[in-house]
Amino acid sequence: MNMGGLGALMDKLPGMGQMAGNVKGQMDDGQVKRMVAIIQSMTPKERTFPDLIKGSRKRRIAQGAGVQVQDVNRLIKQQMQMSKMMKKMAKGGMAKMMRAMKGKMPTGMGF
Repeated sequence: MNMGGLGALMDKLPGMGQMAGNVKGQMDDGQVKRMVAIIQSMTPKERTFPDLIKGSRKRRIAQGAGVQVQDVNRLIKQQMQMSKMMKKMAKGGMAKMMRAMKGKMPTGMGF
């Protein structure tokens, strides 16, 4: 956040300066702040083991962060998806993913 927000950070990445403005507009600094608030409302044990988070814990986290339970659910779902993707990449899936994305990358990325 101190570096000027997500949009400013994306401009600093190679090839992202050429990205369409509508994609940059989808990156909302408010969403990042909500995610940080949700994560900070969790106990260290819940951060380490997100499977512990059930209904009553979700309500407590949502109240502490000032968001709705659906936002907590969304963050937990994103974390699970990211975890699965990282496991695939650890097994050598990065090369496969790069081949699959080759045609979808903006020009100038160098892949």
